[in-house]
Amino acid sequence: MDSKLVIALDVFDADFAVYFARMIGREIFAIKINWPLVMVRGASIISELSQYSRVICDLKIADIPNTNRLIAEKVAENGAWGVISHAFAGSDSLKAVVEAAKNVKVFSVVAMSHPGSGDLISGSLEDLVRISIEADVYGLIAPGNDLDMLKRVKKMAPGMKILSPGIGAQGGSASLAILNGSDYVIVGRSVYDDPDPLMKAREFNREISNIKH
Repeated sequence: MDSKLVIALDVFDADFAVYFARMIGREIFAIKINWPLVMVRGASIISELSQYSRVICDLKIADIPNTNRLIAEKVAENGAWGVISHAFAGSDSLKAVVEAAKNVKVFSVVAMSHPGSGDLISGSLEDLVRISIEADVYGLIAPGNDLDMLKRVKKMAPGMKILSPGIGAQGGSASLAILNGSDYVIVGRSVYDDPDPLMKAREFNREISNIKH
């Protein structure tokens, strides 16, 4: 299916995650997993979920180059489609992720969707975008609930894919995010906490597909 929807499974229950992926995998672009699932089931959860959907590992890698390399290699070994890394650790650290990830798509965080990101990260936007471009990442993470920030990122990196969190529970609109520069939008609690998550995902897909540019 030609969907622009990424579901964030920020849960501990690995059995639920596999069940959810089996149920919804054909309706979405990808599933995004974070540290909670990896801590419970280990890196093998990537392979399990990859049977039903593309998997983006939101590990926000942010360490020295050698440690980043080890993490990225393990993600690639387990069949991830994408991995998310921070850019603030510096160009050498981010380049280590890109090199070790091989064919796995690397997304670099240049802005975040929570208010506290304004304390430091948002003020370094231009440098973080520059570092990301120089490291040859596949795409950028920019918030879908801050349209001004999103438009700034799109203008600075027009050729890069943008993956946007902040949709749904954090107040962002999927359609407005797409209209303002996002290529894919991330939705979590608004879908997996819904009484009918499959129907909710389809609602988001319809909202996006009905956009008139």
